Amino acid sequence: MKSNYLKVLLGTLIMFFLYTIYRLITGTEVSFNTSGVLLGLFSSLLIVILLSYYIFHSSFKGIKLVFAVFIIHYVIGCFNILIESYIFNVTNRVQTLQEMLQGFFVSVFFAPIFVWLLGKWNDESAKLKFEKRAVFSWIWRSALGIFLYLIFYLGAGMVLQMSYPELMDFYSDKIPPFDVMILTQFPRGLLFVIIAILILRSLKLSNLKKAVLIGLIFSILGGIAPLIPPNDLMPSNIRFVHGIEVGISNFLYGFIISFLLGQKKNKTMNEIQG
Repeated sequence: MKSNYLKVLLGTLIMFFLYTIYRLITGTEVSFNTSGVLLGLFSSLLIVILLSYYIFHSSFKGIKLVFAVFIIHYVIGCFNILIESYIFNVTNRVQTLQEMLQGFFVSVFFAPIFVWLLGKWNDESAKLKFEKRAVFSWIWRSALGIFLYLIFYLGAGMVLQMSYPELMDFYSDKIPPFDVMILTQFPRGLLFVIIAILILRSLKLSNLKKAVLIGLIFSILGGIAPLIPPNDLMPSNIRFVHGIEVGISNFLYGFIISFLLGQKKNKTMNEIQG
């Protein structure tokens, strides 16, 4: 057990190191002030804890597990966030591309290193068998999952705006046209649905634990952790309230769609006989 804790700490240092290396390679300004480093390490630690839990309980192994970890980390922890950042003019086109490349660099190197570090590189993947679901059932469940994301997104945004009026001081000249804001949430919701299905079909856990983990991945990777380190794009008070907003709404959304999209496992012969 102690060795696993040490591996998680080592994984945290590796992730932080990869971010630093990328910035040095690309000539991006790197700040080594104490608070910035500590907050960056804490952000990485939260991400690594969740990814390690997924890795330990995943039926995937080797390359398949590496690909799953990369997709979860990059899509939820980087790509989907930056789409939102771009349409709200928090980042411009060049900054968005730079941040996406940085996230890709970190994810593509971190995934294989961490899977190897946790001893899940050479084993063969186990196949989990689920009860069949009709195509139409997948379609309406996925469509409902996307629509639910829009509902949670709008609801969380309205609550935040009413409870923290200072938010509009920051976004006064950044808010996109309403149709652009709404239409963008459909592909973002689709990405959340795809990742949820990937996690649900690869974990050897109870339905409740799957739901909690997906909620945590959506809220922490998809909001809280990226908002912890200081940056020049968003002041600390806005990052803080956004962290609360996204942390709560994304967790509830991930928790709910886990039951919407989840499938019952086929019973093994031993379970039937027992």
